[in-house]
Amino acid sequence: MNKSRIIKTGQSVLNIEANAINKLSKNLDNEFYKAVVSIVNLKGKLIISGVGKSGNIAAKLAASFTSTGVPAIFLNPVDASHGDMGIVSKEDILIALSNSGESHELSDLLDFSKKKQIKIISITSNKNSLLSKNSDITLILPTHKEADKLNTIPTTSTTLCLSLGDALCCSVLDIRNFDKKSFKELHPGGKIGKKLKTLNEIMDKDIPIIDNKASIKEAVLIMTEKKYGCAVMIDRNKKIKGILTDGDLRRAINQINLNDNVKSIIKSKPITAKKNYLISSAVALMNKNAITSLIVAEKNVPIGIVNLKQCIDNE
Repeated sequence: MNKSRIIKTGQSVLNIEANAINKLSKNLDNEFYKAVVSIVNLKGKLIISGVGKSGNIAAKLAASFTSTGVPAIFLNPVDASHGDMGIVSKEDILIALSNSGESHELSDLLDFSKKKQIKIISITSNKNSLLSKNSDITLILPTHKEADKLNTIPTTSTTLCLSLGDALCCSVLDIRNFDKKSFKELHPGGKIGKKLKTLNEIMDKDIPIIDNKASIKEAVLIMTEKKYGCAVMIDRNKKIKGILTDGDLRRAINQINLNDNVKSIIKSKPITAKKNYLISSAVALMNKNAITSLIVAEKNVPIGIVNLKQCIDNE
């Protein structure tokens, strides 16, 4: 096998598809805008349909929209013609995918949607196709060649279709102010759910706290009891004034009197995080600053504490 030839072929495929996507990006127009606005104002659900490779792309897009809070299903047009048309309702939007725009399998679904006055958004390469002529909004894929040497296998066309669908989905997501909290609500399980966990979900509210009149001995007793290796000093307004760590104690052990005020060795401005801070970000913050515990605070008032092991176990 010729290594150079294999790599060259791979690069050619990627370059052809990348250039086509770049062309697609430059061609986005008012039709794209209208499609996004229609989906944002959707009262029903998205019905996404296509046959063959376009059907595979349609199924992926339906999953993407659903995972970002837009109700969507993939409807195989053949199944639709044999009884599954009943899932389509008047407030839905149909997104139909066909590179040629002439997939006869879509005809029954298109006819039904037209009769029910359901808005039809099409994604196709042929602006003069049957699909385009029966659509309310037509998103035209730019002229392209397939990436294989025979210019036959659905490669560039499916990549363009998928990319345009992703652009629709992400644009809708942006308009709807879909954030990490929204995403987590729809992905409570698995690795994605874990990645989006926040400190608020795991923090210990029993914080090792001392006031600014405490002695070093009192601080040590609190630190020993709470087992976080630190004590947070607050003022009379419950604002954080400093933090004492077991490292501070070890470094000052030959210079301190346990009856001295803790302020004599305490650090000011401890590192804190807000309760909506991602656990993964908290791990990075603790590693960066070489600390093993992190104070969770709101407006400089301590409301919780976490340690590094606890965060890693929940990351």
